[in-house]
Amino acid sequence: MIPDAVLDEADVAGAPVGKAARDAGVPAWLRNQGKLHLRFARAEGGDTRLVGRGEGGCLRVRVPRGGRGDPPEAIVVNTSGGLCGGDVLEQVVEWGNGTQGLVTTQAAEKVYGSQGHETRIETRISAAGGARAHWLPQETILFDKARLHRDTHIDLASDARLLWAESLVFGRVARGERFATGTLRDRVRIRRGGKLWHADVLDLGRGLSSGAALAAPALGNGAQASGMILVVHDECAAQLAPLRELLATLNGAHASASFWRGLLSVRLLARDPERVRTGMARALEYLMGGAALPRVWRC
Repeated sequence: MIPDAVLDEADVAGAPVGKAARDAGVPAWLRNQGKLHLRFARAEGGDTRLVGRGEGGCLRVRVPRGGRGDPPEAIVVNTSGGLCGGDVLEQVVEWGNGTQGLVTTQAAEKVYGSQGHETRIETRISAAGGARAHWLPQETILFDKARLHRDTHIDLASDARLLWAESLVFGRVARGERFATGTLRDRVRIRRGGKLWHADVLDLGRGLSSGAALAAPALGNGAQASGMILVVHDECAAQLAPLRELLATLNGAHASASFWRGLLSVRLLARDPERVRTGMARALEYLMGGAALPRVWRC
């Protein structure tokens, strides 16, 4: 457990979602304001069903049909095709008691360059007693001059299980573009049993240009992509050694894993984004017990 005192003054847990972005001065008719609210619950017979589904603005969700008894898979779609300065996404996903379900995205999210206003993504995840929550979106691509502020707040019951992943690509590599002058503030807070369990902040491009930070040996060491996986449950310590063996076999990516008090953390860095994607996929399949990733990951 991490005491609340470690939170910095800019932490917004409990603040109205998207408030700062609404005050940014960009005309509302020029913004994307995507809203999504999903709720998983157990149906008769014990199967999990997506029983709550609120969609607004540019965000939609599709649920492919699976086999009887298979956990549902929700695929989030951004119909705008990308995000610009002043755009706001608000996402809320709830797993009820004893449920299991997976949320992913149809494709990589793109954050375009901005003349000054930030793009904001606010995500709130909760998992009740005995739930198994999988949050596995595809990567987020930061174009040069992108300004992204992303906040993720996760609230877990003490016996809920979480598998969470996010990855970033710094520029359009195929076009020789680097994320050289934008800004990124990416914050994750996990609370377990009502107590702060994990706090992580990645902040690039404020006092130091994002390109310089990524090039510095002690920071990005020239990386063009990064990935992070978090696992929370009491038995995940047993997965640490096999996972480290798997990460040691990856080519072209720096990867490591650590464990502390019911939380397993995996981080990856690479100059080639495909190496991070491949490493993330292999690690996630292991952590999912050999189950295949969503089909959209393989398209």
